[in-house]
Amino acid sequence: MRRVYIFIAAIGLLTASCKKKVEPTPTTYRYFEVGITGVQADWRDSSFVVATADPELIYRLLEQLMMPIDDRQIVMGELARGNGGYNKNGSHNFSWHFKENKWDLVDVSAEIYDGRAYSDLDLDPYYWFGSMKRFSPWGSYIKREIVR
Repeated sequence: MRRVYIFIAAIGLLTASCKKKVEPTPTTYRYFEVGITGVQADWRDSSFVVATADPELIYRLLEQLMMPIDDRQIVMGELARGNGGYNKNGSHNFSWHFKENKWDLVDVSAEIYDGRAYSDLDLDPYYWFGSMKRFSPWGSYIKREIVR
């Protein structure tokens, strides 16, 4: 009987050691510049960058680029600290970014989520991260895809 247990244990160990380790598939993000309509008092408020790997959202973003700017939807997303390695406008690196794949295009949003990328979020992060946790500038639109 003891030999049977040893045999079963050996088969179990052999099977476990033969399994290939499955490495996670690396996520390939695509990056899009979000423009802001209207005159901005500070140049840093004129655009920011978002990232997604969601194929359905990417398809919708590319559709947006074929529309007149006035017909494009606005962005709304969950905020995360740091620029994520990509959220910037020119030489300015923002202190925040949208959580990847946790943002979307919307037709409207509540006024409390409206704001400016630099003058509001960067200069008052405690309010935005502590109270709002989301951002949806009313004048936003997908401006272009950024090819890296």
